[in-house]
Amino acid sequence: MAKQQTPLKIQIPNQGWKQFLTGRDEMLAAYDRARVHSSKRSVQTGHGNVAEAEFRKWLGDFLPKRYGVTSGYIISQGVPNSEDFVHYDVIIYDQLESPVLWVEASPDSSQQGEAMAIPVEYVCGVIEVKAVFNKKSVKQAVEQLRKLRPLMGFSKPSIHDYRFYLPKNFFCATVFYELHKENEKDFAALDSLLDGSDLRGFYGGYILRPESHEKFSSGKISFEYLHENIEPRNSSLLFWSNSKCKKVHEFYLRARLLHSETHFSEFAFDIIALLKGNYRPYALSSMYGFGTSDWEKGSAVSVTYSNPEAVKRFNDETEKYFNSKTDYLR
Repeated sequence: MAKQQTPLKIQIPNQGWKQFLTGRDEMLAAYDRARVHSSKRSVQTGHGNVAEAEFRKWLGDFLPKRYGVTSGYIISQGVPNSEDFVHYDVIIYDQLESPVLWVEASPDSSQQGEAMAIPVEYVCGVIEVKAVFNKKSVKQAVEQLRKLRPLMGFSKPSIHDYRFYLPKNFFCATVFYELHKENEKDFAALDSLLDGSDLRGFYGGYILRPESHEKFSSGKISFEYLHENIEPRNSSLLFWSNSKCKKVHEFYLRARLLHSETHFSEFAFDIIALLKGNYRPYALSSMYGFGTSDWEKGSAVSVTYSNPEAVKRFNDETEKYFNSKTDYLR
């Protein structure tokens, strides 16, 4: 009689979690090269352009092929021609159904540098990409996303199938490549992210690389509702941090920044859940690519949410204590 096979169950860390992180590493490597090349230029914009292009490339490779990824313009039949076009860093659209109204490209641009004009009803998501996480860049990203407000209504039933607004499951988000240690006290950056909380489908933000944190760690900024106004007690944005609270009806809303090696996979599969309309803010969208170095080593305890400097002091003092005990026993 054949031996019964053991049923599979969720494994932590998940198979291939480090391999999944190569997508993040490749984006950061290209960004670092561009930053070095542009360091001697009077206007250092090259690494920002590369950041956008590399993020679009990764996202286009990752998403199901139903979805196209481009930079460009969102066109609505309800917006007059006198209005200027608004350019967005990352537009995710239904490329199986959507026509492309026009393409803008220069001879020296890669495919990732093309800008396309997409009809509004086929646009599934918009992401603004910035190089550095600080108050200035957050405000710029949110202000750009706020230009979507006129397109966030809902069409009334009509005998004509004219579409003027973004689809029901539309979402928008922000992405930042780096959080520098010099900006670790810039807590107003988190407060500024709240300015986008009234946008339909606003996800929050993601930081690919926080400085002086674990090699594979990244930051995720999400929103949470509270029953009372809680003042933030922040020590560093490189540690967990909260924004000030914003009153929304009978609740209080705040933005929370957490760092973890799991956040790249969480962010990636949250995008898919958002596109499918089954995203749940307080639940994991998938376990694919889910893992940490601590779990890999067999430890159930992670220091990810601990202040890195405090952890170092604790480890140094612990080692010093046990070394002194060893010397005494000798």
